[in-house]
Amino acid sequence: MISTLIRWSCALLCLIGMCGVIVYAQDTTVAAVPPQPINTGAQVIIRQDTLFTIYGALGPFSPAARAESIRQRLEIILTNNSLSPDSIRVQEVNGSINVLLDSLIIMAVTTEDALVADTTQVATAQHYADIMRTSLVDMRKAYNADSLLMNGGTTLGIVLLSLLLLWLMTKIFPKLYSRIEALDNRMPSLRFGSHTIVSGNRLNDFLILLLKGARLVLSLLIVYYGITTILSLFPWTKHWNVGPILKGILLAGLLTVATIVLYRGLHRLAHFLHSQLRRYKDTFIKPIRLKKAELLSSERIVELSQFSLRILRTFFDILFFYFYVTILFSLFDFTSTWAGTLFAYIRTPLEAVLLSFVKYLPNMFVIIVTCVVAYYLIKFTHWMFRQIENGSIEFPHFYPEWARPTYGIARLLIIVFFVIVIFPYLPGSSSPAFQNVSLFLGLLLSISSASAVANAIAGIVLTYMRPFRIGDRVKIADTVGDVVEKSILVTRVRTIKNVEITIPNAMVLNSHIINFSMSAQERGLILNTKITIGYDVAWRTVHELLISAAQATTGILADPKPFVLQTALNDFYVEYEINAYTNLPNAMAKIYSELHSNIQDKFNEGGVEIMSPHYSAMRDGNQTTIPQDYLPKSYEAPSFRLFGINVFGGKKTGPDYSAE
Repeated sequence: MISTLIRWSCALLCLIGMCGVIVYAQDTTVAAVPPQPINTGAQVIIRQDTLFTIYGALGPFSPAARAESIRQRLEIILTNNSLSPDSIRVQEVNGSINVLLDSLIIMAVTTEDALVADTTQVATAQHYADIMRTSLVDMRKAYNADSLLMNGGTTLGIVLLSLLLLWLMTKIFPKLYSRIEALDNRMPSLRFGSHTIVSGNRLNDFLILLLKGARLVLSLLIVYYGITTILSLFPWTKHWNVGPILKGILLAGLLTVATIVLYRGLHRLAHFLHSQLRRYKDTFIKPIRLKKAELLSSERIVELSQFSLRILRTFFDILFFYFYVTILFSLFDFTSTWAGTLFAYIRTPLEAVLLSFVKYLPNMFVIIVTCVVAYYLIKFTHWMFRQIENGSIEFPHFYPEWARPTYGIARLLIIVFFVIVIFPYLPGSSSPAFQNVSLFLGLLLSISSASAVANAIAGIVLTYMRPFRIGDRVKIADTVGDVVEKSILVTRVRTIKNVEITIPNAMVLNSHIINFSMSAQERGLILNTKITIGYDVAWRTVHELLISAAQATTGILADPKPFVLQTALNDFYVEYEINAYTNLPNAMAKIYSELHSNIQDKFNEGGVEIMSPHYSAMRDGNQTTIPQDYLPKSYEAPSFRLFGINVFGGKKTGPDYSAE
C-alpha cells in the first residue's frame, strides 16, 4: 500500500509539474501581448517587467496600440548603447505633453491618463519618465556581461554546495539507520500496565521512517532553495513564477511523508487491536446472553470486531487518499480549483447535514421533553396500578386482577398519544415518501391483523367480564381443564391429562364458559352422580348408604352436609342422585373416582345390589352379584321357585331374591 501511495504521489507530482510548465508558458505568452478589456487600460511591459498602465486613446490609436508602440521604442533605447536612459525628459510641445529621449518621442500623455492618476498631465508624464529611467538602467546592468559572469559563478557554487549537502546526507543517514537498527534489543517498549502497546522493534521501524522522512524533506529544501536562488540571478528567469510550484512540490513531499507516517501508524494500531482482541477472548470479551440463551459467543464477538476493524481500516485508507489528493491539489495555484471541487464533495453534504441538524434542534428538544414526560407518566401509571394490584389503593367495583391488564391498555394509549404528538416533529414527516410509507404500513396492518385485533378485543372484554382466573377449573366448549395463561390474544387450558390447549380469545368469547372454581371457596362446588336401584330396596336405606359414601370421600365437605335427590321413578327402578360439596374443584376427577368406589363399598356392605332392575326382576336361582367378602359364610344361592313353590326341592336359605 505504501509503495502504491508513493507511486501515485510521484505520478501526481509529475503531472502537476507538467501542468506548471504549461501554465508558465501560457503566462509568458499572455505577458507579451496581454488581452485588454474595453476601457480598462493597457500595461506597458518590456522584457516581462510591467512599467505602468495607460488608459487614454490617442487619435486612432487605442490604449493597447499605444502600449505596444511605447514598448518598441523602449526596446530600441535598451539595445542601443549610444542612447542613455538618464537623458529621458518631459517636454511640452504645442499643448502636448511628451516623454522623449533626445529627439525620440517615447510617448505622449493624454488628459485621460492624468484623470485616472488624479493629477496633472505634467506630473503624470514626469512619473512615467522616472519609471522608464530607473527600469532601463537596471535592465542594462542585469544584461551586462560582468553581471552575467558573476551570476554564473554564483550558480556554479550553489550547485556544488547543493550536491555536497546531498552527498553528505547519503553518508550520514545510512549510518543513523544502522545505529538505530543496532538498538533493536535495547529499545524500550511502550506499555500500558501489563500490556505492551508498541514493542521496541516497532519503535525502531518508526524512528527509521521518521529519519527517512526528514531526509526527504531536507533534500527537497536544498533543491528548492538552490533552484529559486539560481533562477533569481538571471534576468531571463527571475520573472519565472516557479517559486510557488517548487514550494508546492516541497509541501507535497512533506504531505506525502506525513500521510505515510499516519497510514503506517493506523495499520500498526489496527494490527495491535486485532491481536489484543484475540488475547482478550473469554477474559474481557465475554459471551452475550439473554438469561440462559447465548446470543453471541466470545469467538463470534471477536470475529465481528475484527471484521469491523477491517472495514474501518479500509474506510480510513480511502479517506486518507482522498484528503491527500485534495490537499496536494490545493498546494498549487493551477490545481486549486480541482482541490476545491474535491473538497466540496465532502464539505457540501457535511454542511447540509450540519445545517439540518442545527435547524432540527428545536424539534429535537420538543421530542426529548415529550419523551421524558411520557416516560414519567408511564412510571406513575405503573406505580398506581401496582398499588391497586397489591390492595394498597382500592376503588369501588374495580377488582385487583384488573390492575395489570388495565395498566397495559393505559400504557399503550399513552404511547400512542405521545407518538401522535411527536410525529409532526420527526425529520421528514411532512415528505410525501414518509407519508406514503406510513399509509402503506397502516393499510398492511389493517388487512393482515383483522383476526389478531378481534382476539385482542375479545381478550380485553374477557378481562373485564371476569369469567375465570388463572388456576380456575373451567369448561370452554368441549375443553375441560385448568386455566394456566390468560393473555391478550389467547387463553391456555391444561386438561387433567396434562394436555395444554391454546384457544383464541375470540373463540372463548363466542363459546359458553363453565367455571367450576368461581364459587367453590365461598359456597362450595356440588359434585353429583346418579345410580338406579330397584323398588325392592327401601329408599331411606339408599339415601343413608349414598350419604355415608359421600362423607367417606376425601375432599367432600362435612358442612354443608351431602344430600340425595330422587330424580326419577321409572318402571323398574328409582333414580337417585347424590350431591356433595367440595372446595377442591381442581381435584374433581379424583374425588368422583373415590366417591364411586365408596358407593360400591357402602352398598356392598349394606347388602344392596347395584344392578339393572330389569335383570334382577327376572332372575331366580342365581348367585347374588355382591362380592363374596361382603356375604355371610352360610350364604347359598337360592333355588329356582315358581309361584313360591320350590320346584327342585331343598330348603330355603339366604335372602329371598325370587320374583314376586
